Amino acid sequence: MYYKYSNPCSSLPYKEDQVKFLSERMKQVGYDPNFPVVIWNGTILDGRHRYNAAELAGINPTYTTFKGTEQEAWDYVSATNVDGTRHINNKEKEFFYVQRAEALGVQERGGERGNQYQSGNVTNVTMAPSQEDHAESLGVRRETVNRWERDRKEIKSDPELAAKAVTPEGYQEAKAEVRKRRNIVVSAYRVDDAMGAIKGISELFNKHFEGTKEEAASVLVSELIKGCETDDIGLSIARDYVKWFMSFKEVMDIAEPTLSRFLNEQPNLKIVV
Repeated sequence: MYYKYSNPCSSLPYKEDQVKFLSERMKQVGYDPNFPVVIWNGTILDGRHRYNAAELAGINPTYTTFKGTEQEAWDYVSATNVDGTRHINNKEKEFFYVQRAEALGVQERGGERGNQYQSGNVTNVTMAPSQEDHAESLGVRRETVNRWERDRKEIKSDPELAAKAVTPEGYQEAKAEVRKRRNIVVSAYRVDDAMGAIKGISELFNKHFEGTKEEAASVLVSELIKGCETDDIGLSIARDYVKWFMSFKEVMDIAEPTLSRFLNEQPNLKIVV
């Protein structure tokens, strides 16, 4: 009997040496019925190495049928081949994720109902898995899936890279290209240029702001923590702004005595307005 490979099965690495080893073993002891070839929707879901080894050895394998949705099929392959149960390196696991994400989708933040997938069974419609769901199925951290997803989206947006990324080797080449494109050259930071902007801000504040210093302070605080209530990312960004500002305040505190002495040395000089 001839079976094609399912998408979850073909997304895993194929190892000829394993087929040869299993074939020689089967010739000696026969096929182990404890490890049947798993069939799903007329395709091999799990066990293609065993299937090909049995064919090479001239032995009939044992079969079992998997009944489940498309996501359940992907989860089954993840549990039996990816999530720490068998040897698979990070690059192979990443390529498996990419194929899984293409098949099932990736739910955006907030669980948008429009982001759905539908398998060959027209009644099998559900929400796409979230990054957290994918991470849990693959036995990796959500941050890892987040990085993989960023690469996947950038590759998919470029038709030339997308065409190259259909094999594990091609995907790594495409990923290297998008990573290279992100390495934007940034000019060297000059603290004197940044401090020069403070003089302009000070001048504008003293010449044009008509409110109280308390009102100005309230506006400053609101601007620094703006976005902190949107989500965890917004809160993290706001905290960074506050930490950076407080660090800059330490510089101002150190400079204040010298600046005060400078003003007091010639107190009667006319200030140009």
